Amino acid sequence: HKEPAPAKQPAAATPAAPADPNANFKQGWLKGVYNEKPVQDVQTRFPPEPNGYLHIGHAKAITVNFGFARAYGGKCNLRFDDTNPAKEEERYFTSIKDMVSWLGFEPANITYSSDNFDELYRLAEELINRNKAYVCHCTAEEVQKGRGGSDHGPRSVCSHWSRPVDESLEEFRAMRDGKYKAGQALLRMKQYLGTKPEEYAVTEEDSPETKKEKAKLKTLAENPSMWDVAAYRVKDQNYHHRTGHKWRIYPTYEFTHCLCDSFEGIT
Repeated sequence: HKEPAPAKQPAAATPAAPADPNANFKQGWLKGVYNEKPVQDVQTRFPPEPNGYLHIGHAKAITVNFGFARAYGGKCNLRFDDTNPAKEEERYFTSIKDMVSWLGFEPANITYSSDNFDELYRLAEELINRNKAYVCHCTAEEVQKGRGGSDHGPRSVCSHWSRPVDESLEEFRAMRDGKYKAGQALLRMKQYLGTKPEEYAVTEEDSPETKKEKAKLKTLAENPSMWDVAAYRVKDQNYHHRTGHKWRIYPTYEFTHCLCDSFEGIT
């Protein structure tokens, strides 16, 4: 009696190669972002406002900003956008730092928009002196109406748009010094009022750079929320966790972020 041959054992599976944590940043649109501006020292930032706990959308932003910097040998800052003192609490600062760490990242630097309050104020006055900003006393309803209202009607120029530079500068300093309450005065940045559809219509002859510039014009012209956006506003509850009662006015997100990006060398 012949014994049956033993069954062949299946070959051991080859262990899968460890996943490359940088793979997602070296392909697709994120690779395109890098190719658009390839720099040796990539510098990104994650800039939350410390007014609440983070959610899943923030986790994505953390991963994209920190992961992108890591993939290209760069650094990522954690910048607290602490420009709205009435809603900010120390527990949110702590929680945000813990969450970044829990996701496996370490900031190159922890910075604060409030680090730059003096310089931001100086640049706001510079904007006024260049006749690129004005103090507006319109109500929220009047601002909305000037932007076309809820029915997207025609845009109208703010009645304060053409006020003299010296007058806007005086009023801005009055905002700073406590003359106005919240909602009574805003510093608004001037946008060009005469853009027409034909100015941003893309043609086959346009270069890639021209197309980008026209896209920016289109965004400004067709998005009412971008018309003469606020740069500074008065805060009635003005105590700040880092600067105390020094400021009665605070810069907006739209004014602050691009400038802080410049200060920090964000690429």
